Amino acid sequence: MGLYSNDELAVVPETALALSRGCGNPSGFADLRHGEVAVDFGCGGGMDVILAARKVGPHGRVIGVDFAEPMIERARQAVTEGGLQNVELLVRDLERTRLPDDSSDVVLSNCVINLCPDKDAVYREAFRILRPGGRVAISDVVLTERIAPELQERFRATWAGCLGGAIQEEEYWLTIKRAGFAGIRVVARYSLKGEELAAMASCPGEEFTPPPAKEDLRLVEGKVASVKFTATKRGTGEKE
Repeated sequence: MGLYSNDELAVVPETALALSRGCGNPSGFADLRHGEVAVDFGCGGGMDVILAARKVGPHGRVIGVDFAEPMIERARQAVTEGGLQNVELLVRDLERTRLPDDSSDVVLSNCVINLCPDKDAVYREAFRILRPGGRVAISDVVLTERIAPELQERFRATWAGCLGGAIQEEEYWLTIKRAGFAGIRVVARYSLKGEELAAMASCPGEEFTPPPAKEDLRLVEGKVASVKFTATKRGTGEKE
């Protein structure tokens, strides 16, 4: 599953490439424009921050937010190596970024919100910091079918793996709507199978997250998808 073009990969320092664990390329479908302010929820080692910063240009700004200080330190290193001056990196919880209301044009996230126990709070926070008419561009992992409760509990035992916090797709869309977003548009969807499914279940790597049992992976084969989508914070008085 090719997520990034060769041109995109060529401008990202190795520091960020080595830590890239996403399931999509949100800056590629966010329609980023020069001068915009973008916030990356769960920026990790900085891959999407760097790509977004190049797209918004020197008069724009990108804020990367991650709760893990070691990741932010790596992202700072990557941003410095990339020679970028329009990036700010913050150690914050995604539910409480402490960024100002109505202060950003775009919120990006790449396979991170599925890891958050309180997804409603994360999307409410994204809604709060976006200006009216602002948008989210998200890649994430969802369940396309119900799975047995005991199977889900086994995946939750290794929450860092992207299946641990994944919820059903219908509930995911409801979460976004409850936060106030409208105009959900699915850009692409991809069923995770085989080696890709196993890698996602052991994200960010087997040295951090023990791989699930092969039988458990077999039971969710065809029931897990990567979805890429956008949604909009409507302006006052606008209707969906």
